[in-house]
Amino acid sequence: MKRLMRLFRKNDIIIRIYLSFVVVLALTVTLIGVIFLKLYETNYMRSYTDTLTRQGAVIAKKVGKLARNQNTNRFSRYASDIDELQRADEVDVWIVSNEKAQKPLASDYTNADTGSLTPEMYDVLQKAFQGQKAYNSNFDKIYGMVILRTAIPIYVEKDSEEAAGAVMMVSMLDRQQMGVRQGKNLLTLSAVMALIISYIIALGASKYLSRPLARIRRDILRLVDGDYSEHHIVKKDTQLGQLENALDELAGRLRQINEERKNLDRVRQDFFANVSHELRTPITVLRGYSESLADGVVTGKQQEQEYYQRMVQECQGMERLVGDLFILSKMQNPDFRIEKEPVSLIQIFGDVVRHGRILGRDKQIQIEVDMPEDEPCLILGDYDRLRQMFLIIVDNAVKFSHEHGVIEISLKRHPEKDIVRLMIEIRDYGIGISEDQLPYIFEKFYTSKLRQNQNGTGLGLMIAKQIALRHDGDISVESQPGEGTVFKFSFIECSVEDAENL
Repeated sequence: MKRLMRLFRKNDIIIRIYLSFVVVLALTVTLIGVIFLKLYETNYMRSYTDTLTRQGAVIAKKVGKLARNQNTNRFSRYASDIDELQRADEVDVWIVSNEKAQKPLASDYTNADTGSLTPEMYDVLQKAFQGQKAYNSNFDKIYGMVILRTAIPIYVEKDSEEAAGAVMMVSMLDRQQMGVRQGKNLLTLSAVMALIISYIIALGASKYLSRPLARIRRDILRLVDGDYSEHHIVKKDTQLGQLENALDELAGRLRQINEERKNLDRVRQDFFANVSHELRTPITVLRGYSESLADGVVTGKQQEQEYYQRMVQECQGMERLVGDLFILSKMQNPDFRIEKEPVSLIQIFGDVVRHGRILGRDKQIQIEVDMPEDEPCLILGDYDRLRQMFLIIVDNAVKFSHEHGVIEISLKRHPEKDIVRLMIEIRDYGIGISEDQLPYIFEKFYTSKLRQNQNGTGLGLMIAKQIALRHDGDISVESQPGEGTVFKFSFIECSVEDAENL
């Protein structure tokens, strides 16, 4: 029993398909059988009634002719033939005279009188006396069973509309029902045999239908095992082909996710390696200075002060690195939300320009500004984050500009269909960026090998990009070595009405 249950669980799809076939076939055969039996029985009785009526009509015509010719001798011989018919077909033939007719059928041509009739017989004869072919069927007290009666009028005079009598054919239906029952038994036996054969066919069909499901199961297990290779689909237009195609698309998506995961793992490993490298260098320097001071190797107040100053610089570098990492982690966190409010880019660049001029004082860098004077140039954003983003770019521009260089900052409004886009450019004419370095400048820990960037953490430009993305903006860069670099920003302007509705 347990083995049978395990077999059912293992092949549950085949069992379900098979049982569905069985139920549908059983219902179909049963319904067809019931309808057919009902139609067979009805048609059999109608056909038998028509046969009795035709036989009665022949007898009625013959009796009418004999009565018209007053040939009693021929009728006696014909009556013997009728008796043979009754014995052979087990049918009683009653020839009755219509006593209410003007010229009723003579008693010499009858074999029964109305006094021996039951009400049911009389009802069907009355219709025949009126010139109709009639029949009825019900339980008869005389016979003690259900019988079928048919009555046909007898006309003695030619062209007469009055029936002189009637022929009533009486058949015992219980005997006739035996033929119907035999037909039912044969039909039932045929239905059972058809069901058995159909069940065997259904078993093979269920296995055939479950074969594609088994193939899909193997494909899913292949995905579970990490095999994301494409599967050849023969018929893509079928429903199973569409399902297999969906599995192929899933495999492709999983393959892409797996590659992205590997890339993320590689990036994560590189990130930790870079962080370790960036922190190890200042820590090593701090340790060397600390050991020198602790061991008394350093002599003289001036040299000690120099060591302390270098230790402070290394600590400040590590503080900048940790701060940048903290900002970057927040920017890349999808759950982190920037509190936005309408801010003026004109006001932000006022602070940025003042700070940039302080940064460029030693190199005597000149900053030129081209901005609208009568427009606030509002966007929805965080003032401090936007200021930090532009300061990163200006700080880099100062670093890589030549002495007495120029930095140009421009802000222009570009009306479009439904919006106004604010376009910002920060351009320097410094050493520029080589073409092979341009694709990587927004990546983590990417730093230029130039001496101007020896104190950089490699996170500034990536932080700037994340801030721009968080403000639904865009940042891009163009550069030519020896000619300079331009950073371009694009933001959607916030109207005064929108600002007032916040």
